[in-house]
Parts: sequence; structure tokens; C-alpha cells
Amino acid sequence: MIALSSIARAALIAGALAALPSAAEQLVSCAFSPGAAVSGDLISRGLYLNNFRGQSLRSIKLRHTASVPGSYKITLTARLGDFAGSVIGEPFTASVNLGTTVGTDVTYELGDIPVTPGSTVTFAMTATGPGAVFYDTGTVLCADVYETEDTSLPLSTIRRNGMGLEVRGRAVPQTFYDCAFGSGGDFVSRGIFLANYPGQTLRKVALRYEASSAGARTLKLTARQDGYDGSVIGEPQTKILNFGVPGVGGGQVVEWDFGGAFVKQNGTITFTHELVRGGDVFHSGTTLATCPDVIETEGTTGTLDINRGTRGIRVTGDREAGYRKVVEYYQPGLRHYFVTGRPSEQALLDQYPELFQRTGATFLAFPSQGAPLGSVPICRFYLPPARGGSNSHFYGQPADCNAVIATGNPTFQFEGYDFALYTPISGNCPGYAPNKIYRSFNNRVAQNDGNHRYTTTVGNYNSMTALGWVAEGAVFCSDTTAP
Repeated sequence: MIALSSIARAALIAGALAALPSAAEQLVSCAFSPGAAVSGDLISRGLYLNNFRGQSLRSIKLRHTASVPGSYKITLTARLGDFAGSVIGEPFTASVNLGTTVGTDVTYELGDIPVTPGSTVTFAMTATGPGAVFYDTGTVLCADVYETEDTSLPLSTIRRNGMGLEVRGRAVPQTFYDCAFGSGGDFVSRGIFLANYPGQTLRKVALRYEASSAGARTLKLTARQDGYDGSVIGEPQTKILNFGVPGVGGGQVVEWDFGGAFVKQNGTITFTHELVRGGDVFHSGTTLATCPDVIETEGTTGTLDINRGTRGIRVTGDREAGYRKVVEYYQPGLRHYFVTGRPSEQALLDQYPELFQRTGATFLAFPSQGAPLGSVPICRFYLPPARGGSNSHFYGQPADCNAVIATGNPTFQFEGYDFALYTPISGNCPGYAPNKIYRSFNNRVAQNDGNHRYTTTVGNYNSMTALGWVAEGAVFCSDTTAP
């Protein structure tokens, strides 16, 4: 954790500000009391969700009042399974002013942490302030939402079925195209593309194949962004297919798994085959359904080649890949820069604007857990003054992390993985994550004052070089950056 002044360090225990509501998909919505009213219970009672409906937990919104008006700090902890289960993300502390009759909506940001669909998720809260804190129990019953008498194990006694809340996260993978498979087809030398792809990741692609004779074929499928010469999505897939006698059940539907690789939402995805070994193979007979955004082409030359019509295909992916905003801060006392993708840490630092100033620079990354295929987790090291360090942080790719850990240098304190990004190849970022994140170094190791800055624009990068910082080039790739 980044070092604070003695005043701020003492305040660290007090907690962090509530963040703005998340834009992720609403997974659970259980009606609050009408208007801003609160029909409430003490927050010492617990809450749990059965059959969790998403694949990640980003935030939960609750409504609070207090027995005495004033300033409160409320800490919410989410756990997996029961009230003693593993913590999901990090506990989030909201600093809020509460009244006694009008409820205040508070959103607890938990960082878009992956959760297995169908799991049980529990929530427990504590608060400090001049009085007791209540939450709104709502007015209706809600499936799979339970308030409990307390937070004893395993899940305490159910007090009611439902309470006022909104839970956001990433939905489970969706089927975006489901074009029925017909028999026969064209040679796999012809290409297929999807127009207006509605998701942000590509997971599974199912196609139907036949062959003119029985036997084994080795087939390779490659997905690309935009055109047949676009950047490769994820990893090309190779399978050995065994075909029966033609016309006697010889056709087969094959599912290719691209693992949730990131793609441009509303963009174009192309698919090309390579027959690695064996005789001819036909793919995707004419579909029996209407699929206007699924097109087979004459070949795989040019941008999208010549349209031959729709073909049978089934495609799944995620509407949202799961972004995490990384925020840059400047420490005027140290003249150091610092970035963090941890919502709870951002909320904490924002309480001390005289010590940690937002520069206005942000970029989008993914959570370090459950990130899209092809991205890598970005590790974080802190160099604390107590260990002879420069009171600064270093971020790197897995190879960087392993190299630092291998030195055994006690000055570098490993703080886990902060977020995930793509990395440049030969200095170039992929087409679906084209925005470079540059790293500059102030070259003050001799003064024990080393600090890196991670900038999202060429202008900022060049200005640091003009100030004498060492230009270390583009080290990460993001799909979107903010000014």
C-alpha cells in the first residue's frame, strides 16, 4: 500500500468514500421502499444471495438511515459460500452523511471480481459513527435474496426473503448467433464473417463439417478482427476430426473455444480455416434460419471478399469483458506519480486531495482475475522507506514480476496483481487494444528517489522526456484511454 502522512495513515483505518454507481449489468434488483423511505433493520443483520446470476461481482447498492444524524463510515465485506467464506475482492468502506428519516443510497464497489455462476454470496457490514445504522429491507419478496438474523455460521436464520438492493456484475456468457445447421456446404477455403458483433469477448464458435470420404482430418480455425488480414483474436484452434461415411451420419458439429478473447464491440469478426492434414472438408451448410449478420464469402482475400450468403453457426461471448478503471495520482510532497486500479484504494486516496492529486489521466484495464484470453496480469511492487526503498511503486508484466522476485531484494514488497492488460509485440499494440501506455523513469536511483510514470498519451510521455526522465517506451496496451 502506498505510504501516507502520519495523519492520513491514522485515517486509513477509517475507510474510504463511496464510489459512483457501476455501469455493469444489473444482475439482481429487489425493490427499495417507495421514494426515499427506509423500512429498515440494523446492519448487524446479514444478507446473502443464492444462485448468483452473473460471472462477476462489481457492486451492491443499499439504502441507509441512522438513529442519530451525522457522518458515518460503513464497511461492507462480500464472501463466497457463507459468512466465513473467502473474501470477494476487498472490503469497501463508504463515508456518508446519514439522516434519520430520509434514506441515502450507497454503492459499494467490489472490483468486478469473478464469481462462479450459481454460487452463494454473503454480505456483512459494520459501521462507526454517532449512532446505529440501518438498511432498507424493501417491500417485496425477492427470489434468492435473504436477510438473516445475524452473521453466524453457516448462514444464520432467515429473517425475510428479500430486501432493497441492486447488485451489478458481468452476466454469464450469451449466445449471440444461433443459425441452424444445414447439411452439405462449401469447402473450408471459403471464409465466414460476423458483422455487428454485439459482445466484447469471443468464447465458443460451433460449425458443422462434412467430408467427401471417411477418415481423419486436421483442421485449424483462426479468428481475426475487422478483416481476413486483421489482428488475430485469441489463439488459433486446431482439432483432429474423424469423419464417417458421407451421407450416413458423416457430418459433425464441432465447437471451437476461444476462451473469452477480447474483441471490438459492434465490430466484425472473420473466420478462416486451414486444412493441416487430410482430404477435403466442407463447412457450414446453408442455414435454415435468418441470420443477416453471418456471411460466407467466396474466398479470404481483401477486406471481406464477395458475399455468398448466410451459413449455419453458433457463437457465444460476453456482452461485457469486465473493465477496471486505472487512475493516475500525483504526490506533490514526493513529486511522484502513482496509478491504481483498486476501487477501494482510489476511494481512500480521494479523501486526501492535498496528498494525492488526480492528474485526470485514466485508462481501462481488466481485473487481474478472469481477464480475457491474451491479456496478462500486471504485478505491483512497493518500495517502502522502512526497507530502504524510495516510497514508490513499480508495475510489470509476469516476466518482470518473476525477475524482481528472483532477485530476493527485500526492498521490493510484492503487492499482488493490480489489473490485467495486453502487451506490445515488437512495439505494436493489437488492433483491438491499440492504445499504448508508456513508461518513463526519473532516473534518481542514486538519490533513492526512483519513480516511474505510466502515461496514456504521447504528449505526456514526451513532456516527461523533456524534463529529463528516461523514456522506456510502450509497456502495456489498453483498448480505451481517457484524456
